[in-house]
Amino acid sequence: MTQSQAQFDRFKNQVSKVRLPHWDEFPDMELYADQVIGLVNDRLRPLAVTPLTKAMINNYVKKGIITAPVKKKYSQNQLAAVTVISLLKGSFALPTIRAAIDQATVNNYPKAAYDRFVDLFNAALKEEAAPKTILNPAIDELLKQAVDTTIGRLKTMALLMVLQEQLPPTKIKGGPKK
Repeated sequence: MTQSQAQFDRFKNQVSKVRLPHWDEFPDMELYADQVIGLVNDRLRPLAVTPLTKAMINNYVKKGIITAPVKKKYSQNQLAAVTVISLLKGSFALPTIRAAIDQATVNNYPKAAYDRFVDLFNAALKEEAAPKTILNPAIDELLKQAVDTTIGRLKTMALLMVLQEQLPPTKIKGGPKK
């Protein structure tokens, strides 16, 4: 096994230990933005996604990607949305993520759609089959494709970083000689 492969395997092992929380594992009380940021970043840090900031949350509210807080406090629904957005924004544009969330919750409660996303994501991180719970076959496939795309992107970025450390690309000087 090469050193690159060993480092990538360590990344996959580290990622397989990450476990996104289900809806019922979120705090029962509403949270301030700083608390939301802390919770989301603590869970997602091992995945090397861009850390969530207060400016990002404010931007999501301004653009209508998430609902505005009530008295500066965020609910479980907003916490779930910010978690999903934080994971998917490296692979999809914000309006696409919002459209997918809207579609996934058309005939499902946000809790059911979020928990299914979490089941699929956690299983993909461990490279295991997800539980057989299905909301609607088309919605399930939408969530599965989003998860697979995001996991594939995370693995691609990790492998690229490992390879760049091991084999830094050489810069080509000048153009072709005449």
